[in-house]
Amino acid sequence: MKSIRILIAALALLLLVPVSSYAIVDFGAYGGYSFANIDTGAKQDDIRGWEYGAFAHLNTGLPMLFTVGIGGFYQANSSTLEVNKKDIDVSRNMYGIDAMFTLELPLLPVNPFARAGIAINESYELKLPGSKAEDKKFKAYFFALGAGYKVFPMTSLFLEYMYTMSDRDNDVTINTHSVHIGAMINIGI
Repeated sequence: MKSIRILIAALALLLLVPVSSYAIVDFGAYGGYSFANIDTGAKQDDIRGWEYGAFAHLNTGLPMLFTVGIGGFYQANSSTLEVNKKDIDVSRNMYGIDAMFTLELPLLPVNPFARAGIAINESYELKLPGSKAEDKKFKAYFFALGAGYKVFPMTSLFLEYMYTMSDRDNDVTINTHSVHIGAMINIGI
């Protein structure tokens, strides 16, 4: 009985040791806050609000050095736009193709990463009477930099900064700066 307790304690300690592992597939989910502006050329309006998202990748690379993954992402944003000192609710949803490069050196306590992607579809809606969602194809791009800390051998917590640029009609651009915190699960060897 005593040896079983020692074995359980040893396994529990091993789960807490940060390690580098090679993931064949990874899944991540995040939430955060975004600061955006709508640039119409003549003026800029601010949008602020919460967003959340998820991604998944099929990975390759050199174990204990780097991982490169390609997959998909989904992101949703519920924000408030201030126009003439009046708040208007705004909803943005997008999904698309995502690529991720992760540096996985065993000597580092964190794993820095970079992500980039293009939205296959982006839906943008002002919550006003009579308005409807406006969909755009391949008009939004994003770049992200972050770092993950392994809390278990195949699980890490991460923090990232993301910049998103979205081209709309009539030379209108939405530039978004976001800060996310999330968790990622790596399935592999």
